[in-house]
Amino acid sequence: MLYTHVGRIVVVLALIFGILEIVLGLAIANEMLLPYQAELARYAPWARSSGEVITRGLYHVVFAIALGILTEISRNLRATTEPI
Repeated sequence: MLYTHVGRIVVVLALIFGILEIVLGLAIANEMLLPYQAELARYAPWARSSGEVITRGLYHVVFAIALGILTEISRNLRATTEPI
């Protein structure tokens, strides 16, 4: 049961950070705050392009969805196997 609750917390955090990373990548690509290279160097120094930031955000979202499915399976199995 502990892993199910921790998993749900991790799902929410991964989903939030993934969406924020996608938004950051789109903001960098559209040069909303600074010129492209300056914005990329300031907000995502680990990335070579805004596409890499967006891709990493998508990976986080896919991870959150997969972990969310597993935690729902765990929660449903726990509910069906608990004695009444």
